[in-house]
Amino acid sequence: MSIGFIQLGQCGNQIGHALFDFMLQETQMSSPGAQALLNEIFFFERKNKQIAKSLLIDMEPKVVDRCLKADYYDKTFSLTKQEGSGNNWAYGFNNHGPANKNAILQIMDTLLEECGYIECLFLISSLAGGTGSGLGSYILEVLADRYPEIEFFNICVMPHLTGEVILQSLNTILTIGSIYQHSEGIILLQNDEAQALCNNLLNLKSPNLYDINQVMSTNLASFFWPCLTNQVYSTFQNNLQYVQELLNITNNQYKLLQLNQIPQLPQQSKAFQNDTWSALEKRIQQMVMTGTKEYNINWHKKGQQPFKQLMLARGIDVKKHQFNWNTVQDEHQFNKNEKSITVLHNSSNIIESLNQISDRANQMIQERAYIYQYEKFGVKIQDFQESMGIVEGVINDYEQLIQ
Repeated sequence: MSIGFIQLGQCGNQIGHALFDFMLQETQMSSPGAQALLNEIFFFERKNKQIAKSLLIDMEPKVVDRCLKADYYDKTFSLTKQEGSGNNWAYGFNNHGPANKNAILQIMDTLLEECGYIECLFLISSLAGGTGSGLGSYILEVLADRYPEIEFFNICVMPHLTGEVILQSLNTILTIGSIYQHSEGIILLQNDEAQALCNNLLNLKSPNLYDINQVMSTNLASFFWPCLTNQVYSTFQNNLQYVQELLNITNNQYKLLQLNQIPQLPQQSKAFQNDTWSALEKRIQQMVMTGTKEYNINWHKKGQQPFKQLMLARGIDVKKHQFNWNTVQDEHQFNKNEKSITVLHNSSNIIESLNQISDRANQMIQERAYIYQYEKFGVKIQDFQESMGIVEGVINDYEQLIQ
């Protein structure tokens, strides 16, 4: 099987780069079987060189140029221009999209031809910027129509809820309204959670963008890292693939996925790790059910069972423990942890963040605040209202899961 990525905008390229870096570093501590499977899934070989199955796109060259210094990227599979999207979804979607459509499709055709076959593409981007969100939405729509045999998923970074860019709520609503119609599933990463994890668990009191991206990419890697079960090369479970597992926990109505991974420890503390499998399992289940993280687990709340979930447990003696949730087990000590658990889940605890973004965007739309900046590039008030309707429908669907 084969998986590809499209890294979009500054955010998508930084996280994609960090993800590939981490997985290659992890291979130094893994079995030959895991290394072979990783190479088969995420890379293809050209002249004895491993090339990432990833397309790098940004309307400014700076970040992509830095990524291309890694020897596993190929400049052939990159596209940059000299003008960004000004944090405006409409400019990314309606200007950069049509202007670069043919070039992107040509590069995508070349990548697919060299890879032989790609079963699934993950688009990595921010929800709130201009290029990643606007151009990313356009690209997803075009590619989903051109390659109906490929399953498309999104990995999206949610903005800080306190606000980074004045237009971020409007961009986020337009992005979700667009990609929800074309994506099979959307893995949501949250800037606020990654920063709080740095503060409270990794002892980084003033984390920078690099630190936050490292947290997100490590969590993603804990999901993507191949598992070897029962001595058979497989991903997650024998004869089942990433794509099928993802499709099992999404459907047309519920597409928003979240990641939890424990333990989160500074490297110098891992030598003193003494968690049992029972303790780790109890912690992460409570986190998932209550929408809390390892640094603020709510033990007094009963919580809500997720709509669906996929658990991955890795480490020593993992096959001696009987897990309560359906769990794929692998003996690899991920990220130098004796024991670790990752859960990808589809649950209603995303509602709070979505409501905050939706309320802020709705207020701006009602007051027509900054709408003129979008109207200049072809996005009208009716488009905002349509996207708001989609997002409110998503929130309502997830609210129905709460018993």
